[in-house]
Amino acid sequence: MDQETFMLNSTHSAEADSPDYSVEATPLNILRISFDELYRRHLCRHGQFGINILHLISVCGVYISVCSIVTILIRSAEPAMPQTMQYLSICILSFPYFAVLLVNIPVLTFVGTAAAACLIATAAFHDTLGPLWFHLVMILLWHRLQLWSHHLYPLRKDMSEFDGKYRKGLRLFVLLSVYELPILLHYFLCGRREWVR
Repeated sequence: MDQETFMLNSTHSAEADSPDYSVEATPLNILRISFDELYRRHLCRHGQFGINILHLISVCGVYISVCSIVTILIRSAEPAMPQTMQYLSICILSFPYFAVLLVNIPVLTFVGTAAAACLIATAAFHDTLGPLWFHLVMILLWHRLQLWSHHLYPLRKDMSEFDGKYRKGLRLFVLLSVYELPILLHYFLCGRREWVR
């Protein structure tokens, strides 16, 4: 899909869209979402291939830093704990995250997300790449990369249909923190027709 087609598609009114694609007038619930709806919202500002690459890099960077922080805290709290038990502790802590994803995202996307998260956690466990303060700084820098990427890829379409349900604030921030990696992987694994140069 080229930019002209993307922009033409963005001019369609909400009334012209199929009822199946309308945003549900239900309160935002982090534990039970409409993944298709959240994914369509993502495409409004992230339709271009390049911005999804940069966001995937930054989200993986955040995951590496978060896993490194958890590893550092576990090793500080229980330095005598065998490494196997330390790794098992990380797996147990991640269980609620995977349980929420399992009931909310497509199977292929879940498999991709689980594989990516496990690889990231394993890498961070074997080498935390720096002290705790370093990873706190890196999380901020990865977030800045995401914001900066919107200057490189400014293409966007109307998001007004999502404004009522997905209002800026803590709840939306937590929602996107949980689902951003699955959304990005879904774009690469299943969203070939939505790619815009």
